[in-house]
Amino acid sequence: MFSLRWDMADPDEIHNTIISGAKLQGTNMCILMLAILIASIGLNMNSTAVIIGAMLISPLMGGITAIGYGIATNDLTLSKGAAIRLGIQVVICLITSTIYFTISPITTASSELLARTTPTAWDVLIALFGGLAGIIGQTRKEKSNVIPGVAIATALMPPLCTAGYGLARHRLDYFGGALYLFFINSFFICLAAIVVLKFLRLPHGNDISPKALKKIHRNIAFITVITMLPSIYLGYDIVKKTMDNSSAEKFITENFDFDGTQIVQKTIDTDKRMIEVALLGKKISTADTKALQSELKAFGLGDYKLVITQTEVESGVTADEVEKMLEKNADDEETQNKVAQVFAQKENDDLKAENENLKAQLDSYQSYDIDMSDIAEELAIVYPNITGAAGGHMSSHSVGSPTTVNGIAVVLYENKALTDEQLKTVTELLKKRLDVTNVTVIQQVEKQKDTTSKAESTDKKKKN
Repeated sequence: MFSLRWDMADPDEIHNTIISGAKLQGTNMCILMLAILIASIGLNMNSTAVIIGAMLISPLMGGITAIGYGIATNDLTLSKGAAIRLGIQVVICLITSTIYFTISPITTASSELLARTTPTAWDVLIALFGGLAGIIGQTRKEKSNVIPGVAIATALMPPLCTAGYGLARHRLDYFGGALYLFFINSFFICLAAIVVLKFLRLPHGNDISPKALKKIHRNIAFITVITMLPSIYLGYDIVKKTMDNSSAEKFITENFDFDGTQIVQKTIDTDKRMIEVALLGKKISTADTKALQSELKAFGLGDYKLVITQTEVESGVTADEVEKMLEKNADDEETQNKVAQVFAQKENDDLKAENENLKAQLDSYQSYDIDMSDIAEELAIVYPNITGAAGGHMSSHSVGSPTTVNGIAVVLYENKALTDEQLKTVTELLKKRLDVTNVTVIQQVEKQKDTTSKAESTDKKKKN
């Protein structure tokens, strides 16, 4: 059932197929140049389909298979010649892709590029199994769709073009990682070809002494081990980070259960060994924070640092309330990210600039400054149309009488006016936060670019 001999092609046919695929002239070179450009454009534009097209037409696998064929048949001259031709192809790929990425206006590293900079042990297995499938397909009487599938699985052209990107952008980490991935794929495809071709017992081109043959086998084994070690380490690192991420998620789920306090955002950084949690509601005590840090050890995260950012609401909030806030006021992903950033970053440069402008406007009310930065951020969480706030003490002065303080005035800078119900809620919140009984709220609405009808404009003015 699993015999590889019954449909095996004639040895001469196998020889001609492999040799023709390793030629460095004519069609192969034209296809090589086109494959380089297609792969570079695909990586630059982050297009998986285009990259797959480059994999399918790339002729690089021919030279790799020829090296394995020469070693398997004891034809070292053939192997050396194929290795030289492959080396020339690699240099051409690097030069061409480097030139492309140097002149390309798109300089950002796409996810397709980054995916080819950190090879792991799984890439070794893919290259080995793909190489086995590839050489089996090449030695059959009737060719099937095995070779295109192997070309996609054991990508050769994209890593080389990624290395070219590393050279063009002076990123030696990208260059080294991509070139290492290319070497893994090439070496284990070649190793698979040697194993299968020896198993098929193809005729030997030359007789090699047992001592020389033993040396060749020893060198292959040594290169195999050396090639695998870094990939095993990188694979372990990925597994470790995945396990840490899972443990951190479990830690947050099981330990951040406080009445009136809800998680708004969580960030797990396995590289910096840090867990950041943003909370909204009643402030948790310092003792609770220390207990949470100590609890990390029980989840295998003893070397992680826990950073908690809290936005205090004295009456507390429930999970349903937080969810409703986010659903009501964050209709798209961009807005949701903006809301989350308010909790993670307490000081926003743009918001500070808006606050300064509003404070200047309050001069006309003869006010004394009140720090509204925290309150402005809290209001913006619930009502995203509030982009800033400023406040000051209201005072009145009559001739011959002392100045009297009449309360606090708060200017809300908005891109859309609050409803009467929302304004009432905000006013009550401000009284509680400022610990006063008299608060006057003034809404400053930005002018909208869209034109409105005269009736709508009149309505809006009345509301303001």
